[in-house]
Order: sequence, then C-alpha cells, then structure tokens
Amino acid sequence: MDVRMLRGVRGLRGFPWLPGLRGPWGLAGLRGLSWLPRQPRLRGLRAGVALVGALVLVACAGGGDAGAPAGGAASRAGESAGVRVPSAPGLPGTAYDIGFAADGSGFTLLAECSRRRCRQHVGVLDGGAKAWRRGRSPLPDVTGDRGLSAGLAVLGPGRALIREGAERAEVPDRTWFTRDGGRTWRRGSARAVGTTAGVAPGGTLVQECLERDRSDPNDCVRERLLAVSPRTGRHHVLAHQPPLKGPLGQAGDIPGSGLFVSGADPRTGVPALARSADGGRTWQRARLSGPGKDGPVFRVVAGRRGLYATQRGEVSPPAKNGLVTIHVSTDEGLTWTRIWRYREGRERTEPRTLVGDLLVADDSSLTVHGEDGSWRSTDGARTFGRVTAREPSGAATHTPAGWLWRDSFGKGRFRISADGVRWAEFRVGAA
Repeated sequence: MDVRMLRGVRGLRGFPWLPGLRGPWGLAGLRGLSWLPRQPRLRGLRAGVALVGALVLVACAGGGDAGAPAGGAASRAGESAGVRVPSAPGLPGTAYDIGFAADGSGFTLLAECSRRRCRQHVGVLDGGAKAWRRGRSPLPDVTGDRGLSAGLAVLGPGRALIREGAERAEVPDRTWFTRDGGRTWRRGSARAVGTTAGVAPGGTLVQECLERDRSDPNDCVRERLLAVSPRTGRHHVLAHQPPLKGPLGQAGDIPGSGLFVSGADPRTGVPALARSADGGRTWQRARLSGPGKDGPVFRVVAGRRGLYATQRGEVSPPAKNGLVTIHVSTDEGLTWTRIWRYREGRERTEPRTLVGDLLVADDSSLTVHGEDGSWRSTDGARTFGRVTAREPSGAATHTPAGWLWRDSFGKGRFRISADGVRWAEFRVGAA
C-alpha cells in the first residue's frame, strides 16, 4: 500500500452512522475513517459540518493498539455470547468501512491501492453464513490523487446503501442500493424525492443542506433531515422536522426508547436533543441539564441502567473528537442528568476525547476510547481510570448486531461483543 495515497480528507458530507462527522448523510458516521492510517487516501468529509465523533486518521506505519478493547475478556475466535463473525483474510485489499444487521449479516468496503489507482471491493456476510463472500462492487476505480470518498450504511439483512461524496458541495452525492446481498446495485443519488411521515425500521436520518454560507460553501446555514428508506435506498424529506436548528444529526435509534436527533435550541443556541417515540412522526425536546455551551453533537447508547448521551465539543489543546459531557437518562430519554463534564486548568480531566461511542457494558462499566488511550469507569462516570498506554486504542461503536471494536491502524482487526464484556476477534481483508 502506498502511504502517499493518504493525504487529506475532503468531501463526504454526512453519513449518519459514523459516530463521526456530519457529511454524506449528515455524516455522523463514516466509521472506517477513525481507524485508517497509511491506507488509501480518503477524500471526503467536507469540513463545513461539525464532527459527530470518530475521525482520527492515525498516520502511522506500524504499531498496534494499546488495548482491544479495554477491560474485555477474550472468547474463541469470531464468536462472543452468540454473536459470530468469521474472519475473511481472503477478501482483497484493506477494509475501510464495515457494518452489520441485527441477524449478524454484514457488508464491508475494501480498497486495493497502488501508486496510481485504488480498486474498490465489496465483501458480504450472509446471515448464518460461515464465510464472507465477494459481492459485486458498483464503485469505480479511483485514479490519481482523488482519494476515496465512499461510505456504507447497512439498512437491514441483505440491504445496504453506498454513498460516494461529490467533488463539489452543490452536487448531490451518488448512491448505490442493494437488497439482495450485493449481487445487484441500483444507482441513485442523495437528492430528496418526495416526503415521508416517518423513518421505517432499518432506515436512518441524514442531513441535507438547503443553504450554504456565501463566504464558505462548505458551511451550511440552513438544513433539514431526510429519511433513507431501507426498502429502496431513496432519500425522502421528513414531514415533521425536530424542533431544533442545525447542525442536525441522528444521535441514536434505540429500540424501545426512540429516535434521537441532536442540534441546537432555536431560541438560545444551546446544544440540545430531541426524541421521537414514533419514528419521527412527532418530536419532543428533551430536558438536558448542564450541556456544554459548544458542540451540538450528541451520541446516544443504551445500557442496563438507562440511556447515555455523550456530547462532542471543544477541548484544550484542540482535538477533533473532544468529549465535553456525559449524561444519563432513566426515563427513555425525556430528561437527562449530567454525570461527567470536561474541565480545564488545574482541574483538567481525562478523558478529553472520544472516538466512536461510549462503551456501556452489561457489567455497568463505562469505557471511553480516546485519541490517546482508553479510560474506564466502574462508578457511573464519577471517576475514570486509564486502562491502556497513551496511544490510540481503537474505537467501539454500537451496531444492531452488538458492540463492534476496530483497530486504529487500518490492519483489518475487529472485535465483536453482545455484552461489552466478552469479545471475539475477527479480521477482514488482506491488510
């Protein structure tokens, strides 16, 4: 792999599932970006929209993760408490994005790069299958110094949407949708088509910019949310928008609790959360105690003792994935109590960054995977203790199939867990 292919990040405007950025789909998601170093150059992630989480391009050649994941017990390869994912060393190239459905099936995007060209591939894991297979890739080869700008959203068993960032902000991104496990793909775009009353099960919300800043076309000054259909892959305007102003982004979709969107209070500009218990048909603004004044980007995950929301924002010294508050809710997300906040000066706290989601394990421990190590709390976030060396320790995200950990160095190492305690490792790609 030619290290010179990794040069910059420019384009992807919004995947909702990247705990990371608001970009191809209101990028709250490009998961692959947080752990890709030394791999094909990534074009994507237009700077005009705020970070929702994981974007740490670790430009290192070697090394391993400091912990994987912190505090977890290992189980036999590829299987953890009933969640089984086989390794796929035979798939070509480096896995730069991956996702799973509730039945354990999944998709991955891979890139095989030389000095002049990146060839993109798709891997597919069918439900209950013992091995991954190569799907048909609709993505063209990338030549010259354009880099990669594609991201993946799994919309259910056998269903996925690939979105490729456009070169110019005013041009809709290209999309490809499959409902037959990657055997065929239907080409489309991220342009909105009609309206919809709500988000169907398996679907997701993404951001659409309606008006850009004249001084910087990468910045959005007016936006709305679109619902991605898991049946067709098309984008539809959500008929009833949440009572927030931008930057908007899906913060979480928690079975039994509701759909969450982060943004800002239209009157005060204070970061805020809105919750829908009926798939986006009606919305209620959550009562949030003590949010950070900057950073209207939240991620919501579920634990045995309630829901947890992490807020991204500015820390000192500056970091892409600054962590400013942690809140907990015991009433399905209607009210939130702050249980941790970032402090500067003599009382400066750690962790100060979060890559991916807050890992809420079934033993009630909380683990933060940061840009320079991992921290764990066993007392409800009152205190955190460092559990890895001061170096990148990967990232954990919650998927419909369970917790997914990925390494920080683009080596195709993953771990999966049903409970956040027992983990099984698997590898994807030839990296």
